[in-house]
Amino acid sequence: MPYRPTQAMRDAAQTALNYNDEVAPSKRWGTPVGRRRARKIVNNGEFNKTEIAQIFAFLSRFKDEYERQRSAKKYGKAYMAYLGWGGPSGLTWAEDKLRRYERAGE
Repeated sequence: MPYRPTQAMRDAAQTALNYNDEVAPSKRWGTPVGRRRARKIVNNGEFNKTEIAQIFAFLSRFKDEYERQRSAKKYGKAYMAYLGWGGPSGLTWAEDKLRRYERAGE
């Protein structure tokens, strides 16, 4: 069963995409995959289990760096990439959806 992102995830991803529109190319965040993911989140696309697992893996891996930049109020590429993948609410969302798949035996 595919799932759609939350409004908080869409807002975070839109913030990251807006940032890329406002800065010089050398200061932009993300790979083509990350930017595509952000656009899909913003467009309220449906995400399958594989995509949700990718979101969870990315957000889990970069959570500490996101928190460091947020605490220091120094918002760099890693911070924006984290938002692009759905931000903190995206991590909670992905974890919940993966648990639902597990309970359903998928």
